Amino acid sequence: MTSRSRELTAAERERFLRIDAIFDAALDLEPNDRADYVARTCADDDALRGRVQLLLDAHARSSGFLGSPAIDLAGVLLDDPTPGSDHPAPLRAGPFRIVRELGHGGMGVVYLAEREGAEFQQRVALKLVRHLGATDAVRRRFVEERRILALLEHPNIAHLIDGGLTTEGLPYFAMELVEGEPIDTYCSTRHLSIDQRIDLFVEVCEAVQYAHEHLVIHRDLKPSNILVRADGQLKLLDFGIAKLLDPLRSGDEAGATQTGLIALTPEYAAPEQIRGQTVSTATDTYALGVLLYRLLAGQRPYEVRGLTPA
Repeated sequence: MTSRSRELTAAERERFLRIDAIFDAALDLEPNDRADYVARTCADDDALRGRVQLLLDAHARSSGFLGSPAIDLAGVLLDDPTPGSDHPAPLRAGPFRIVRELGHGGMGVVYLAEREGAEFQQRVALKLVRHLGATDAVRRRFVEERRILALLEHPNIAHLIDGGLTTEGLPYFAMELVEGEPIDTYCSTRHLSIDQRIDLFVEVCEAVQYAHEHLVIHRDLKPSNILVRADGQLKLLDFGIAKLLDPLRSGDEAGATQTGLIALTPEYAAPEQIRGQTVSTATDTYALGVLLYRLLAGQRPYEVRGLTPA
């Protein structure tokens, strides 16, 4: 049994949030200033500094193609620092040819892949289970993400294209490749007006409302999961920790998305997430409020760095 499938202790919970807060604060700085900030903040705690640096390195490798869901950071936060996947990249996954890795986390690896047909060529972001020996829980979570994406067809949600099993029996899915900037960066670098920022925010709300109408709670709404392309098209990404609210599913099956891991971003998490309580559509609405404040004020409504969950 790996650490990803067990219940967190109180100390691990505090450690998780501390690492995540320092990591998030470092991302707000210029890249050249991050190392000094991390060194000052972590002081003599070499282990803490090492975990934060691993997250920063992983963020740099991701190149912004896909936001990394919180569960994909679990390997670093819970003392599993082994980089990369534990199996070589496959040459193909179904009809797709693997081009190169875009990023990876605790659960999956994302590749740039191409499907070549007689009359067209299609480039996708292909997500593959990272470990050949992945636990049943990891595989269920992965398949659940694919199932959720299959439910959602909206112009502002990165859509599922295909899915299946590799020749090694690993589940994969291919989704729309989105190259863009986080919504807050897009607004600031282009000096958008208040009205323009609100127009973009309304698009986010429409995408989230659509997901809610299909019984899906995103649970990790934040700027890095909302990309805006150069042409102004907005895309909501990363349903890796989404929750499917399906009253027709059995109790055991419905709870399959729950883990002992605190899958959240503290700055945007609703109180019930911090407390480990049941989430609802209101959880996403809370995060939208924080996002709107950031878009209009240029900062978050409150500061959580260095604070305990309480």
